Amino acid sequence: MRDRADIRARHGAGGTVRGIARETGASRNAVRRAIDPTARERYHRASMAEEYEPAVRDVLADWPRLSVEEIGRIVEWPGSRRTLSTLVARLRPLALEREAENLNRPALGHARTGRLTMGRLTSGRMNVGVLHGRQAEDPHHPA
Repeated sequence: MRDRADIRARHGAGGTVRGIARETGASRNAVRRAIDPTARERYHRASMAEEYEPAVRDVLADWPRLSVEEIGRIVEWPGSRRTLSTLVARLRPLALEREAENLNRPALGHARTGRLTMGRLTSGRMNVGVLHGRQAEDPHHPA
């Protein structure tokens, strides 16, 4: 907004709040905020993107290829599509990079080694017409 360093310098030189406001075109409250010793050196107003960034990061961590509209619905984005689009465009490459890393690394609990042994397993009855070149004998069906 206004140049806080200039306002502070004018105030330090003995300027009054009203006089500084008149000279700079700022409101008296803006001058008061600028000369407040606990105020930041530069004016900062948190954007909606900063507020919603953690939620968008969480969604992209789970679904990095989700569309901007779907992300907006999930995080209940109240602002403009362009602002959300810019935020997603900035965060998506990181999520896609992590997705590629995860695809190249076996997931814990999915890699198994060892041997599976089973005894004799019978599941129903199989009728075989020819077994190794000779007629199979089935005691239940006459030939």
